Amino acid sequence: PVALVDPTRTTPVVCDFTPPAGAGGIALHLSPTQAMARCEAVIIRHRSLTLESRASEALIQCAYGFSPNIEATAPGVATLDLRGLSRLNGADTESLITWAGDLRKAFRDQGLQAHVGLGPTPNLALHAARWGSGLEIVTRAKEFIGSLPVAALEPSADASAILDKWGIRSVSELLMLGQEALADRLGLEALALFSAASGSAIRPLNPTRPPERFEESFEFDPEIETLEPLLFILRRFVDQLCSRLEFTGVVAETVTLQLKLESGETLEQVIRVPQPTRQADILFRMLSTHLESVRTKAAIKSVGLVISPIKPLQRQFGLFETVLRDPHQFQETLARLTALLGADRIGTPVRENSHRPDAFKLIPPDFENAPVVAGRRRPALLEAPAVRKLRPAVEATVASDPVTGHPASVRCSVVDGKLKVAIGPWRASGQWWESAQWSREEWDATTARGKTVRLVRQAAGWTIEGLVD
Repeated sequence: PVALVDPTRTTPVVCDFTPPAGAGGIALHLSPTQAMARCEAVIIRHRSLTLESRASEALIQCAYGFSPNIEATAPGVATLDLRGLSRLNGADTESLITWAGDLRKAFRDQGLQAHVGLGPTPNLALHAARWGSGLEIVTRAKEFIGSLPVAALEPSADASAILDKWGIRSVSELLMLGQEALADRLGLEALALFSAASGSAIRPLNPTRPPERFEESFEFDPEIETLEPLLFILRRFVDQLCSRLEFTGVVAETVTLQLKLESGETLEQVIRVPQPTRQADILFRMLSTHLESVRTKAAIKSVGLVISPIKPLQRQFGLFETVLRDPHQFQETLARLTALLGADRIGTPVRENSHRPDAFKLIPPDFENAPVVAGRRRPALLEAPAVRKLRPAVEATVASDPVTGHPASVRCSVVDGKLKVAIGPWRASGQWWESAQWSREEWDATTARGKTVRLVRQAAGWTIEGLVD
């Protein structure tokens, strides 16, 4: 037996309870002390408005996969218009039962227990869902309405007390009193009661669209320090969110993982899905790969998962265009390399806006926005010498001519001996306005044995950066 208490009220009272708690004597508007006095085994829990809101969002998103015409009637209540659905066109009772069973299964996959009611009017469907046995199909409206208790019409406390004194227990007994006679005694509320008991009144639905929020969270009690329970919760989150993505017809563009630590620190990581998808295995593998490199300084108190949706992209490639065979596998490989080598050593090299030779930076690979080659040009015949870069550059000891100051000899692991020709210097410098200023001096030199190298002198000393062929 569990009872929910609203902690936001000045005097906390029971706002909801489970059937075992009701069997133990728990009722609405009891204080926690009164609830524990009536049922010793009851568990008192605070209601979470955040989790209730997310449950309502999950309700709308799942129901949208079964009918596009949907109304958010009340918190936790949705009304679907089934007219025009090809699956239910001319369906018999067994087909309706099968359809409703699939609907309830979709909610069970989200951890929700749904009560489904089907009827010819929204009013009858709502009564069938609230007072049925979990799955109720109204075929005889008058008999079904008459069998409901008076509480199904939601009368006020004063009207309920008066009807109870009169011995009116069911809706059929209330209808036998007559609308005019009852209105003389109860006033305008009697008209509202008769309207709620109508089996033929049809009202237009206020259609809504499913919310584009796909978020789940969980608080650990006690806190966790290992990876296994975290992956267990994340797997459940991914399965539930991916099924909701499928119902609404969208795919995941980014996945945001939030970890709140016992120390109060929050770790957040946004993972971009290389090819938007709603396959749970792929998203979970991306999360587990990221968590392999995460180290926290304190225990994990709670976890949150947010998926940003996007419409599925339809793209037609040209005859000579190609794509990665498995973008998700490629992204996973990059994530593992990043964990091993560091984020600053993985990416696509791009030249920086600088005159400094070999100045580049690494950016994350982006194949979708890669530049398109306009066309192929005929190869040109080059007779200029080619320079083979040495990466990294080789440190060298260089002796200079005391008269001209030109390099006279070099000693390193690549070349060793006197220099016959030394052409230069070519000086370059930049970023003098920053602490990372640089200055270099280049020479092309040929040894007595005919080997040509490129010498570079910087503040740190001499290096050989390449061999000239």
